[in-house]
Amino acid sequence: MDVRERVIIEATRLFSEMGIKSVRMDDIAEACGISKRTLYEHFVDREDLVRQSICYHIRRHEQQMLEQMKEAANVIDEFWILFGHGSEFKSSTRMVTLDLLKFYPKIFDEVMRNQYEAFVRGNEVRLRRGIEQGLVLKRIDVTFVARSLTRYLYGLHQDFSDIVISSRVDGNKSEPRPLQLAIMYFVRGITTDEGRRYIDGNILKGIE
Repeated sequence: MDVRERVIIEATRLFSEMGIKSVRMDDIAEACGISKRTLYEHFVDREDLVRQSICYHIRRHEQQMLEQMKEAANVIDEFWILFGHGSEFKSSTRMVTLDLLKFYPKIFDEVMRNQYEAFVRGNEVRLRRGIEQGLVLKRIDVTFVARSLTRYLYGLHQDFSDIVISSRVDGNKSEPRPLQLAIMYFVRGITTDEGRRYIDGNILKGIE
């Protein structure tokens, strides 16, 4: 692991634990066991490091999501995993995201815009696969629905109230988050009879 990668990893950890605003460049240099001068040899300024850290954090979560998706039996399972991952990501990055919105709005807009378009493309692929699997209605406009679904998801992601990001826990069993369920209900509306049977019998079974 080179110095740059180590700095990004440590900065990401500190930002997640303390918030971006509370972490000084001196704190990051000390955590990495390097001088502040060495830190600035690898990053133009603090904003550059913040941007690199956010991108690294997103890539790491995407890799975890892709690993989980290998267990999916069909596209509905993929959506369920995707929405659960999104809820976990939102919960784990709440402090960081709020700091980005307040202190680094340009980075937030840049990152969110890139992620939004990537998410739309991914949803288009999943919807087309769902049609091939007989689980999604053939008559939908895939491009329009992919953007509608993504817009719905991102709208919920702009809401930082506890009801949206929280995870209800019953004993040791973590239940689906409200955001995860809300988007699955959206998906249910564009599925075939077979798709709805799968959702009701495998995804929403036992959920009142």
